[in-house]
Amino acid sequence: MKLRIRKGLFSWKLQDENGTTLAKICSRKLVGSAKKIIDAKGNTIFTTDIVNLPKQTESWNRGDSRKYMIYKDTQPVATANLFFATNPERTKTQSFTLRPPKADKMEVESSYGIWVVQRQKNNGLNITHDDTSIGIISPFFSFKPVFLELSEKYEITFWASIYMLVEYMMHEDDFIVV
Repeated sequence: MKLRIRKGLFSWKLQDENGTTLAKICSRKLVGSAKKIIDAKGNTIFTTDIVNLPKQTESWNRGDSRKYMIYKDTQPVATANLFFATNPERTKTQSFTLRPPKADKMEVESSYGIWVVQRQKNNGLNITHDDTSIGIISPFFSFKPVFLELSEKYEITFWASIYMLVEYMMHEDDFIVV
């Protein structure tokens, strides 16, 4: 199935080829990263958020780590971790030292198993489960529309939640100017 992602001012719509909205993503509050995932009937199914972890303890590997979460009825159903590029083409010490490293990969641990979201050189993404491709997101940061090609095996609202985690991932290296 191929869905078009239509970005609004504070929301996103996932639409099929006929223009029918199958899921909607909107902000949970006026400010903040938390988003609501709403089905075609207007029911909130999932919420997503970025969770900043406390200082380093035995259970977390880094003091400045973040977790990217999907919740259903306030219960976590998926947790994602980002991995940053370390290959020779895109090292952690970027040529422009003020630029933070790009998130290169995300692993999402959910009830469906571990999904791997891998960033491509064109800023498109490939989503795999057990080394099998289950989804593709067309390149971000272009003037063309963004499409999500997905396996119909999983519910659309869960795919919308994954898309929101991908949004978090793709904007992880953005500068925030105050």
